[in-house]
Parts: sequence; C-alpha cells; structure tokens
Amino acid sequence: MRQIARIMAQQLEALQRPGRQAGAIPKTFAVVPHGADVDAAEFASQLVECLRQVSRAELVVSVRANEQKSHWFHRLERANDFVVYVTDVRPSNWSKLCLRQADLLLLLARLDAEARPWPALTASQDNSEPAQSTEVILLQQGTATNCGPWLDRQPCRRHHLVRSLADVARVARLVTGRGVGVVLSGAGARGFAHIGVLRALQEAGIAVDAVGGTSIGAIIGAGWAAGRLGGWAAGWDYAEMVARMRRSFVNTNPINDYTLPLVSLVAGRKVGRLLRQEFGAIDIENLQLPFYCVSANLTSGQMTVHRRGQLLLWLRASVAIPGVLPPVCKQQQVYVDGATINHLPVGVMHDVLDGTIIGVDVGTDRGFATDMEMTEVPAPWNVPAWIRNRRSRINITQILWRAGMINSTATSASRRTCCSSHRWRASICSIGRPSNASLRSDTGTQSMPWINRWPALRWRPIQAQPPPARHG
Repeated sequence: MRQIARIMAQQLEALQRPGRQAGAIPKTFAVVPHGADVDAAEFASQLVECLRQVSRAELVVSVRANEQKSHWFHRLERANDFVVYVTDVRPSNWSKLCLRQADLLLLLARLDAEARPWPALTASQDNSEPAQSTEVILLQQGTATNCGPWLDRQPCRRHHLVRSLADVARVARLVTGRGVGVVLSGAGARGFAHIGVLRALQEAGIAVDAVGGTSIGAIIGAGWAAGRLGGWAAGWDYAEMVARMRRSFVNTNPINDYTLPLVSLVAGRKVGRLLRQEFGAIDIENLQLPFYCVSANLTSGQMTVHRRGQLLLWLRASVAIPGVLPPVCKQQQVYVDGATINHLPVGVMHDVLDGTIIGVDVGTDRGFATDMEMTEVPAPWNVPAWIRNRRSRINITQILWRAGMINSTATSASRRTCCSSHRWRASICSIGRPSNASLRSDTGTQSMPWINRWPALRWRPIQAQPPPARHG
C-alpha cells in the first residue's frame, strides 16, 4: 500500500507541474558551469537577487538539496515564481537532477577560456525528456571579445556577454520575458532622430536589452549595442553619440564619391571608410547587447537577418540603396538596403525576445510628390533654367531611393502591429532648428530639451495588437 501511495503521489505531482510548452516563459533554470575556473554560485546568486526585485525566486545548490526527495523540489517550485539550480562541473546525480528540473539551461563559461563542451551536459544523454532550450552566458574579463568559437561549439537561442551586475540584470530580464527590445526603422537622414528616441528611453529609466534595425536604423542601433563602442551605459554618452554621427554623416556627405554608373551612382568607398572609422573591425556577436540588422537578398528575393559576422560588412549591406550605393556581394549572393523589403523589422525581434518591443518608425507614410509637370528630361541648354526653377524638383537619387522602398512602405503599417502594446511611433516635427520635444500619451505630456539642430519628435501611441502566433 505504501508503494502504491508513493506512485500515486508522484503521478499527481507530475500532473500538477506546469508543462514545458514552446514559447512559454521558463520558471526553472539550471546554471551549468564550464569548469572549475567559473564561479557559478556567485553568478547564480546575483541572478537570483535580480529576480527577487520583481518576483519570488530561490537558489538551490547541492549542499542544500542533494538529499531531498522529489516532493521537496515540487513544493519549492510551487512556492516560488523562479527557481535557479546550480549543477556540478562534472556529470553527477545532482547534475542530472538539475538538468531534469530545469526549463532553461544557462551555460556559463569564461569568454577567454578554450571553447570546449560543457562536461555536465553529458549527464543528460540518457534523459528521455525533450531537450531544453539553452542560452550561453560568457563572463567577459580583460580584453577578450571573440564569442565565435563558443557559438560554433554550442548552438543556442541567445548568448549574453556579462561584465557587471547590470549585465546580470539584463540576463534576468531576458530569460524571464521582461526584456525590452528596440527596433529602429530606415529613413535616410531622418533616421538620426533615433538618437533622440534612445535618449528619451534612457531618461525614462527604460533599459534596452536588445536592438535591431535596418538601413540608417541599423547604424544607430549598432552604436547603441556595441559594448566598447556604444551604449551610454557602456561607453558612449549622448554627446559622443551625436558627435560621432555628425562627424561621419552630417559634416561630410557620405555618398558624394561619384563614379561611372556601371553598378551605382557612387563608389561606396567613402561610406565604408566612415563606418570603419566609427565601428572598427568588430563582429556582431561580440557586441555587448543582442543585435541584428537586415538586408535584402536580391539573389533569393528574401530578407536576410544578420546576427553574426562582420558588423562593418553587414551594416554596409543594410544601407546599400539600390542604384545609389553598390550592393554587397558575398558567397554568390547580392545584398542591398534592408528597407527595400522590411522598413521596420519588428517580427525578427519577436523571434529572439519574449517581452516588450518598441518599434521606432521615423520615416513612416511620407509622401513622394513634386509640383513639376514633365514627361522627359529637359534639353541640355535648358538644364540651367530647370535647376534655377524653385519648384519641387526630383532627382535620380530620390527616384532610386523611393523605387527601392515602395514595397516596404506599402507593408510597413502591417509590420507595426507586431510591436507590443507599449510601442510608440516617432514622427518628425521639425528639422534643423532648436526646439523642445514632447512625449505625449493619454496620461499627459512630458517636455524634454533636445540638442540643437536635431529633429524634434512627436510621439503618439499606436493601437495595440497581439504578437504573431508562433508555430512549431
């Protein structure tokens, strides 16, 4: 009878324990150290402290729970919102138990260590349960910045670079579905308004945990996401962000190195040099914040998302306006400006972040019009008079730009619905004159001073739409 009662109790516990569903927010975590040189207990303690700021969380280590029965773990998980287990370095019964209990594996390693498999993971080879999702946590010490070997060794949904307690807090937000992702649209010169949006988020106390963008939004977003380069909490302050963008894209014209129009109107060398000057030779996976940019693959006719590889190369592809800048050709593929297909790539952010997504569209729904009446180019002797005409003229650059973006503009409204209910849309109020910007919502208006000669922003909420359903 006692054996029957024990079996019935185990079955009841299994029924009461929440199932692991695809896309569900994990409740239990297993911190898996890579070696003895990793202080997994210290990291797990910091993680639990961050979780306790918003919910009930408990840390479980072997010395406390190694001899406990299954019903003890069941009661512990029911009494807390989140439970963090710490495995042994080597395979052991305790490691097997932690891996069995966890919804999400946090694989912890030193970035400067040799990329090898996690020994404790061999304990799960005989586990009949579905494989858990994994995320790699790389502790960054010193000047080591190469995440590539670790990501090649261990496929994962996300990886995190951790240098301070603020980075641990970001990990806590991301793994529990409370992260904030910002997606920046393309918009040409108007895209510099993204800098003001990022400043507004900082002043509002909103921590940005992941960044994505296309075209000029990719450049601004990369400056924010770069650890040693950008992000006001990590290096660049607001003044430096503005100074760098002004130096490279305002004080000089990045697309005036004209050439024979065999592939494009300009050679593209100047844009490449300016990007190299500001970002250097860094890979996307080595940025401090999770970052992606998108480009349009003319070979396949589809959007390409860049989460790894040379940042300089893929930023250059993301801003390659068809006909104006040369395309980026790589491995028999041809890449151009990502905004030609997706002006506001918020759907990509949904694939890597469970939380709030803020889509910033500074170039939305702007018309393309002229008051000129023409069907052909003026004769050469009439060109000077045509240039002196004060009417709204159009030129070849504008035509190529608009033609490349027409499909994305037509569908950008539907893509905005992928943002969560906290999203905002920014539109330009004025350009080139000192002014104050206001953050408007249903609860009132908050005025903020902005730097002189930068676009002021008018904010307004957009009707909330649920995120797209996930399949698979």
